[in-house]
Amino acid sequence: MPKPVRIVLQVLGGLIGLVLIVILGASAVSAMRLKKHYDVAGKVVPQPTDSASLARGKALATLYGCTGCHTANLGGQQLIDAFPMAKLATSNLTRGAGGVAATYTDADWDRAIRHGIRPDGTPLVLMPSAAFNRMSDDEFGRVLAYVKSVPAVDRTPAPRVMYPIARVLHAFRLGPEPLVPVEVIDHTAQRNPQPAPGPTLEYGEYVASACRFCHGENLGGQAVGGEPGAPPSPPIGPNSVVSRWTEAQFVQTMRTGTTPEGRKLNPKYMPWDAVGTLHDDELHALYTYLHQLKPEKVAAN
Repeated sequence: MPKPVRIVLQVLGGLIGLVLIVILGASAVSAMRLKKHYDVAGKVVPQPTDSASLARGKALATLYGCTGCHTANLGGQQLIDAFPMAKLATSNLTRGAGGVAATYTDADWDRAIRHGIRPDGTPLVLMPSAAFNRMSDDEFGRVLAYVKSVPAVDRTPAPRVMYPIARVLHAFRLGPEPLVPVEVIDHTAQRNPQPAPGPTLEYGEYVASACRFCHGENLGGQAVGGEPGAPPSPPIGPNSVVSRWTEAQFVQTMRTGTTPEGRKLNPKYMPWDAVGTLHDDELHALYTYLHQLKPEKVAAN
């Protein structure tokens, strides 16, 4: 065998060996971290069950992506089935066969939704608990009341499988969003009281926290808008198309799902129908907040 060919094969063999070592090491680290036990006491919050509160809870559940990941009936779905990434199904949140509602206590719900922790203390994967962790007790109580009111669905999710790429992403904390949010949440942080609903900048910032799940932490858009499989999400702050809308156009878009340019928004990925249930004062607050963001903090459209 010619010497140059032998050198190339040796280099390739070394690279392959190095990749295998990284994958094996990442798999071991990931496996240990997925078995870690988190001792967080779940909080029990009041859960109003009047029709207005349940409607608000449904709107918030849609805004924060519950119906996107767990489907409209909250029965769960196969969210990812892609080798060499992962095979991940979302939980059935109802009381039906295979669902968690029949066994979850109120403290279990709090740990799962706001902390990303299973009842046995181990982490949930791809549960956006960092967003819910900011939610006030009042709003969380409405969301939980709605989730618990949904009719039973009989559906058992498939077991979780983490393939090499997911293991590497988890082990090295790579990617735009953490695979295991429990690892990045401050579980001892005190939640600020929810701002009073109204046409204030403070309340607009509070409402915009739900937008970050799809549009990114700085509202500058993301390559994947929210749950895996979603199309890219556009920026919605300065230098975006939204910044060129009047407030009346913004409100009309959220109420009808049709932009001033005539584009129809897909409610599966852009929950305009849920945003549209917000009161006029709340939409004014959101519009005002989006327009006061500094342009340099948001990606250009």
